[in-house]
Amino acid sequence: MIVMKFGGTSVQDSSAILHVASIAELFGSEQLLIVSSACSGMTSDLLKLSTDSVHISDEERSLRIDGIEDRHNSIAQSLGIEKQVGVRIHELCDGLRKTCEGVALLGECTPRSSDAIASFGELLSTVIIQGLLQLHHSAIWYDAREIIKTDSAYRRAHVDFDLTQSKALEKLKPLFDSHRIIVTQGFIGSDSEGNTTTLGRGGSDFSAALLGAALHADDIIIWTDVSGIASADPRIIPEARFMETMSFDEARMLSYFGAKVLHPETIIPALSKNIPVHVRNTFKSEDKGTTITQHGDKDANGFRSVIGTHNVTCLNISGIPGKDYHTNTQELLHQITQLSGKQPLIHARVGESETYVYDAPLHNLSQCINKEHNLMNITLEEYSLISAIGPNLRSEHSSKAVGKFYETVLQADSRPVFISGIQPQTVSALVAPDCAIDILKALHHHCS
Repeated sequence: MIVMKFGGTSVQDSSAILHVASIAELFGSEQLLIVSSACSGMTSDLLKLSTDSVHISDEERSLRIDGIEDRHNSIAQSLGIEKQVGVRIHELCDGLRKTCEGVALLGECTPRSSDAIASFGELLSTVIIQGLLQLHHSAIWYDAREIIKTDSAYRRAHVDFDLTQSKALEKLKPLFDSHRIIVTQGFIGSDSEGNTTTLGRGGSDFSAALLGAALHADDIIIWTDVSGIASADPRIIPEARFMETMSFDEARMLSYFGAKVLHPETIIPALSKNIPVHVRNTFKSEDKGTTITQHGDKDANGFRSVIGTHNVTCLNISGIPGKDYHTNTQELLHQITQLSGKQPLIHARVGESETYVYDAPLHNLSQCINKEHNLMNITLEEYSLISAIGPNLRSEHSSKAVGKFYETVLQADSRPVFISGIQPQTVSALVAPDCAIDILKALHHHCS
């Protein structure tokens, strides 16, 4: 059995959804669990509708929901399945109307209401996908909220892994006895009271990995609009290549430092069951894409990808160790988190200083420093963060490549801040922003 996740661009219109159907054909008699996102842009529209329903007129709210219904009906009509799915689309949009009316009457959009409204994007897209697949396959639609069980932390719920696995084995697995394809939703789940919850933006990847792990899938395929994971950002380095294989840890580090192909949590459930994750292109299904496994390419040495995070702030703190120093440091870090909403990307000791790197503007962090911190030496500097990632950069075989990283950075920037020891797969440097792109391009030439 294979789990396939299709992102928003992969189901954005009738043409894209036809590609989904053609991919299902490629896998012959293989059992497929299809996990879909909402049509591209729909979740953002729904979240805006949820907050706007507090103050817009009944007429405006109705017009917006009519537009959502019209978009999905138009897709169904283009696919020739309006008779099969038109009633279900209308019923779902009627449910959306009632939920938004409740928000208007209450005069407040609660997190619970926000999640309920956001869920309609996935519910609508999967009705259309199942309707199309049903024309030529034994395909059934199933509500993911019956399977993915979470707490009540609306907008970013935490999954109960044990209960989710139990529900998947109890309810989903038997459906494969009579159906080749099951179509369900990413991103959404439900709490113990049956209220709809969401897993956060990008949660559809996580849903696919959760269900794949629960059902002991052979493979998980993330279908998107790029042909795998690249060795660098192609917008900066056009010659960047797609890597055929990669380790779980490399993929996690790339995601952590900002690569957008995978949701960072996606690979964790797959890792627990040693299930390969493939990243492939919906619109170029003949491309191999990238396969992520436990160990990746065991024979690879050095770094295989480079990534830059621009406009980061480096916070350096030093002082006389003691109770006041520790207390003031913790208070300062708490204030920064409260103001910026950011946790540090990196925490490391560089020389005698504690160094914290934030993906946040300088002016936000400077507001947190006040007279209470006058016994501490605190500096704030803007940098770009450059990271090179490989299977194991601490091994003897990778020492030459790591040396080349330091040498390349120093050739372009005379005063970088090198940060090592974050993870065995990563070496990083804070560099002057005006040097960052040149350094990335130079480093990419040394990718193995």
